[in-house]
Order: sequence, then C-alpha cells, then structure tokens
Amino acid sequence: MTEQPLIAEVSQKAIVLSPDEELLVMQMDAETWELPGGRMGAYEEPLEGLRREVREETGLAVDIHEPVHTAAWRNDVGRGRYSVVYWCETDTTNVTLSHEHCDYAWVSPRTARDEFLTVSIHQRAIDELLDAQPTLAGQPLDDD
Repeated sequence: MTEQPLIAEVSQKAIVLSPDEELLVMQMDAETWELPGGRMGAYEEPLEGLRREVREETGLAVDIHEPVHTAAWRNDVGRGRYSVVYWCETDTTNVTLSHEHCDYAWVSPRTARDEFLTVSIHQRAIDELLDAQPTLAGQPLDDD
C-alpha cells in the first residue's frame, strides 16, 4: 500500500464526435481551449455526471463510450486531481454555450490536438483516441 494515497477531485471530460467525425473543442478564455466536461458531484454516478456536464456546457445529448485516457496529478497548490476522458458521440452539431465558455469549434481530431487544445491531458487523450479509433466501434456504455 502507498504511504500517502492521492486524495483528489474527479474531473470528467468528453471527446465529443459529430456524425461527420469532427471533434468539439470549447474556448474557456483568450488562451485556453479544452474539452467539454467538469467535476463530478459528491453523490453523482460517473456517466450521469458526464452527461450533465456536457449538457450544461453545450446543450448536447451524448452517447458515452469507454474512457480513452486517465491522469492523476497535483495542481500548483498541491491539491489532488484525477481526470477521466471518455469518447462520446452526438447526432447534432447545434451547440448552446453556457457562461463557462466564450466560443466553440467542430474540427478534426488532429486539428483539435495540434491547433486548439491547450491542456496537455486533453492532447494526450486525443492521441489515445486516434491510436484506438478502429476498435472504438462498440455500443455506448450503460449507467449500470
């Protein structure tokens, strides 16, 4: 057992692909582009929390597939963070922005990784999606 376990806030992000296989990126401020999603509630089921976050930030309903990336770290002030990035699909590109973001774009996964995303964890998640994409043709995950 580890001497000191990580005590962390859990964040879930969504790689949302459109019917045309474009990926949704969200602009948080002048310099920051990220994936939609956010922190889970204390008593929230993981998939329910991710659906809620995506709906709140984008107005989109998504089908959630398996996670493509996880990461754990401590932020600048030493607080634990744990992130899970899921591959998701939506049947529309009609985004309704919340107050948390000022812009959005639908772009190819490679363009998202190379030209938009400024969060390195999100860039690594795109790499993993691109590596695994041929095997991601399964059914969406259920809440059970």
